[in-house]
Amino acid sequence: MNFLTKNSRLHNGKFWRVVVGNLAYLFIFLILIVAFTSLPGETNSNDANILSHPEDEELQNNSNNKDEVISENPVDENELPAFEDQSLSGKAETNLNDTEKYSAATDAPVGKLKLHFIDVGQGDSILIQTPEQNILVDAGELNAGADVVRYIKEQGIESSDIVISTHPHSDHIGGLITVLNSISVKEVIDSAVAHTTKIYEDYLNIIDQKNIKFTEGRIGIARDLGGGAEMQILHPSSPSSDDIDNASIVTRITFGEISFLLSGDAGSVAESQILDRGNDLTSTVLKVSHHGSQTITTQKFLEAVKPKTAVIMCGKDNAYGHPHVETLAKLTAAGVDIYRTDEQGTIVITTDGKNHTANKQPFSFQQQSQPLPIINEVEPKPVATPVPKPSPESSQTPVSIKVISITKTVKPGEKATVTIQGKANTLYSITVTYSSGLSKAMGLEAKISDPDGKVTWTWQVGTRTKEGTYPISINGDGENLKLEFTVKK
Repeated sequence: MNFLTKNSRLHNGKFWRVVVGNLAYLFIFLILIVAFTSLPGETNSNDANILSHPEDEELQNNSNNKDEVISENPVDENELPAFEDQSLSGKAETNLNDTEKYSAATDAPVGKLKLHFIDVGQGDSILIQTPEQNILVDAGELNAGADVVRYIKEQGIESSDIVISTHPHSDHIGGLITVLNSISVKEVIDSAVAHTTKIYEDYLNIIDQKNIKFTEGRIGIARDLGGGAEMQILHPSSPSSDDIDNASIVTRITFGEISFLLSGDAGSVAESQILDRGNDLTSTVLKVSHHGSQTITTQKFLEAVKPKTAVIMCGKDNAYGHPHVETLAKLTAAGVDIYRTDEQGTIVITTDGKNHTANKQPFSFQQQSQPLPIINEVEPKPVATPVPKPSPESSQTPVSIKVISITKTVKPGEKATVTIQGKANTLYSITVTYSSGLSKAMGLEAKISDPDGKVTWTWQVGTRTKEGTYPISINGDGENLKLEFTVKK
């Protein structure tokens, strides 16, 4: 028993020594494995993505691409296209994931681009069909909305990717109320200038109710419209609600070698601002601003755009005399093909990126049924030129400008009207001067008198116009008539 007991103890002691020794060897082996795997070398692709902090991932990317980054030119964030999404609540939203939408299109044209200049009477509405998207610019007056929707659906379109509201005058946004209620719209780009009319309020309410994305249209925004079509906003920068026409969104659509400049109702002030920015304005087709008014499409702007084709959108026999003869003469002298919705209905221009065609023949300036006055005919006749006295038999009494009717007193926000009688088929201009300066109200454009020599102007007095008596000056055929009217609450 003594021998057995002693032998058992020796056996057990040897056993444990062997166990401890083997564990030590195993521990050393594991340490060596860890040491070898931590040496520099190829990293397992799965392990490389398992990082404890985002900063570690950025550091690793910078380290792995060190030579590549050094060879590139750094990008200044201030040079990126500026854009701002503005919700109806007034909160600015910038979605970084949308950056690609604002980048320029780089693809070659695929398919065809169509622009439909829809006849909505005295107003604007333009449907743009790219190979991938549908865009609508304005929709005429409120009563034109149903016709615009009908026309859009006749083209097989049930939704619009973008609706652009150039500015909040009713002859541009009125019909959008029906459009927004009738078809699906992903986004509205708006000039976002304050306007207090019920039509504009209803229009904003629909956008809010349908939760449509609302974007402030500002210079610098560019969109890839697909198929090689690109849209750039050239104006406005900092629009004012005191000058809504000059706050119009001006866009340039390019498709290969063909481009379109759509100018809303932008006036000469806006044209000057656009010219000062030095952008490339060269465009194949110009949508003439403000329905062909004589106050826009200045010579400098026309020379910068260099259009081959011009489209004038206005209503037949409209009260403003649009398009004015000065604009028609200017475009004709520049060799531009003119198309008019008031004379020819809806104009459709199609392009494959190299050539463009229209669905109508160009309008001829000489097609006027009445003789056109010379543009400088409104200037006074030179006093130095001797005028021989005609014989009594052939003498005729000169027709002086006479007032037929005038609104003597008007409240702020109401309309005033002046009707005069002068020579038949003669160009007459009118100026109304308030304490703040010359009025730019719609309706005060120069007009050609009818065969009886009558001309009527109707304009709206501003709601903030101060009380007082203001002068009216009417000029035509070298004659001048001075009038006045009173603004009183």
